[in-house]
Amino acid sequence: MSFPKAPIRRFNEAPRDHESQQNANIFKQPPSPSNGRKIESFRPRSSSSGKRPEKDSKDSRKQRELEREIRVLIGERTQKDKRLQALEDDLAKAESKLGALLREKTSLLATVASLEKQLLELRRSNELLKTKCFEEGTQKKMSSLWTEVMKLRHQLNAKKVTFVRQGNMETKMNPAQETLERSKEKAAPQEEQLTTSETQAEEKCDPDKLLESIAELGNVAAQIDDKYTLEVARLEGIIEAKNREIEILQSNLQVKETTFSTQIEELNEKCKMLEQQKEKILSEHGEKEQSVDAEIKQLKEQLNLENQEHHKLKEICKEDSVAMHQKLLTFQEEVAKEREVLERELKETMNEVEKLHIKEDETEKLLKHLEEEAKSQAEKLAQVETKLRRKNAEIKKMVDAHSSAIEKMQEEHNTTKYKLAEITAEFEIYKAHVTEETARLKQEKTTMQEKILEMSKAIHQRTGVVQEVQQAKEEYARMLQDAQTKLALKEEEITRIKESSAEQMVNLEARLEKQSVDFQKQLEWERRTIAEKLEADYKEGIETWRSLYEDLSNKVKPFQQQLDAYEVEKNALLNEHGAAQEELNKINNAYAKLLGHQNQKQKIKHVMKLKEENTQLKQELSRVRSQLAKEKQVREELQDQVNKIQGVKRFDPSKAFQHSAKENVAPRTPFQESKCDPETSKINKHKKSSYFSVYCIFTTQQVTEEKTCCFLLQKKKCTEASETVREKKITDLSHLNCVFICRTF
Repeated sequence: MSFPKAPIRRFNEAPRDHESQQNANIFKQPPSPSNGRKIESFRPRSSSSGKRPEKDSKDSRKQRELEREIRVLIGERTQKDKRLQALEDDLAKAESKLGALLREKTSLLATVASLEKQLLELRRSNELLKTKCFEEGTQKKMSSLWTEVMKLRHQLNAKKVTFVRQGNMETKMNPAQETLERSKEKAAPQEEQLTTSETQAEEKCDPDKLLESIAELGNVAAQIDDKYTLEVARLEGIIEAKNREIEILQSNLQVKETTFSTQIEELNEKCKMLEQQKEKILSEHGEKEQSVDAEIKQLKEQLNLENQEHHKLKEICKEDSVAMHQKLLTFQEEVAKEREVLERELKETMNEVEKLHIKEDETEKLLKHLEEEAKSQAEKLAQVETKLRRKNAEIKKMVDAHSSAIEKMQEEHNTTKYKLAEITAEFEIYKAHVTEETARLKQEKTTMQEKILEMSKAIHQRTGVVQEVQQAKEEYARMLQDAQTKLALKEEEITRIKESSAEQMVNLEARLEKQSVDFQKQLEWERRTIAEKLEADYKEGIETWRSLYEDLSNKVKPFQQQLDAYEVEKNALLNEHGAAQEELNKINNAYAKLLGHQNQKQKIKHVMKLKEENTQLKQELSRVRSQLAKEKQVREELQDQVNKIQGVKRFDPSKAFQHSAKENVAPRTPFQESKCDPETSKINKHKKSSYFSVYCIFTTQQVTEEKTCCFLLQKKKCTEASETVREKKITDLSHLNCVFICRTF
């Protein structure tokens, strides 16, 4: 068998007509950029032999159709992506609109709350103004004036007490001065009596008796001298103490006078200040009324402005509600349209997915057909190999003739093998690419399904949002209605409050006028009552002191005889002292005469001894006195310590006559001598005679037993009083409980 020779072609030869047309049809429509390379690699190459042109054309047609379908799918996908982006933008816009609506709602709620707060503050301020008007009225004035009246009463009571103390101190100082004058008057006759007694003793007695009497008289004279020196020292100390007390009292009087004058000036200034404060309060009250009226006017203006703003807000809310309703309608229509479009797109995508499934089936069929073709070609190759083996002998025979033909055939065979290997590789690449595209299409299908689910969810969410917006609109309408009703009620309340406040202001003004008139009347009545009480207290004090003085004079009269007897005894003693002094002088003279006949030296020595003894005795006396004073101080200190330990309070004579600690006791004015009866003046004149008497008034809070008291006026040597006089308790006055009269000698 002989085979026809294949046409020999060079690589630089021009292509034939059929091949040029086929190549032109291939490159008419360029492939997509994503699948261009793979499709180019899958295109069949024209064989040099020109076999099977029909199969190549079918494959190229299928490839073109597949490329077109892929391009269409890619365009549809881009359109869907654009639609999804537009829907997402619309969703974002709708959400922003919803946020703006919610913000407007919150702002409106905040304005309503602020208006309610302002109304509450206005109510509170109105109530505060009412309370201030009540409190800043007459109550503060009454309390301040009552406190000032009580202060003035306390000051008057203190002044009365100080005047009483001054009178008591003056009454105490008068008898002390009288006692000094009396003691000086008594000392002169006593000295004269001593001199006369000494002269009489010298004339009567003998020298021996004279010596004894001189010694006795010297002792008596020393005792009398000591007594009188002690009395004089004591009286001088009393006088100095009284002078000091008088100076202190005078200084206290001056200080108190200055303080009282300053206090009176301060009280006058306070009265002026109170009047000024009253005027200021009245002016402030008028200013406050004016300010309240101005505030009420301002509140009215604010209410009008708020009502205008409220009407504006109502109109704005109505316009917003209409606009929102229109927007909702448009939004619902758009959502319905988009829903229809999405449903259509879903249907189209489902149809496209079905088409893709069909195409996948077709591609599988093509793959099977290509595999069958490859198998048939392999069978054919096997048959060709068998034929070649059979004709090897013939070929060997025809080696020389057909060497060139064999070489060409081998070259063709190698090229066909190479082409087959390339076709199989390209087929595997195409197969892998198809599997990848199927997987990608499946993924796109799942993503599209997920997007469809998300869109359905978004649609449901939008419907929920629309329902919420409608509910919010309904709630907002309800809130507006409630706010309108509340505002109407509050306006009614404000009108009522205004009317009541005006009535209350009128009533307050009338009350203030009435209270001011009543208060002035009360002040005048209180001033009159205080003046009447002071005059009555002063008169009662004068009468009580007069009665007390008369009682004391009547009680002293029965003891006047005893005082006269004591005065007679005292004069006798003074006469005896004078006689003893005269006798002493005579004895001294006689003793000097007796010593005159002796030696002058003995006389001088004797006198020197007497002087030394006298000085020694004086030194011992001063030493003993100092020791006695020290012991007294030590004893007093120990007694104070014992009293502190036992809790016993020491008696303070300066506080015995003070009545400031007593409660519920009206002050008494001191008794003045200018207003006394003539009988009392006679008693005082009689007291200024040579007698020395002391009386004192004890004031105690509760005295249940009769007591006696004895004043011993000596400092160093104290003796018991010879007689004590008891007086019964006086119950006529509340502040005087008992009176004790004491006599000293």
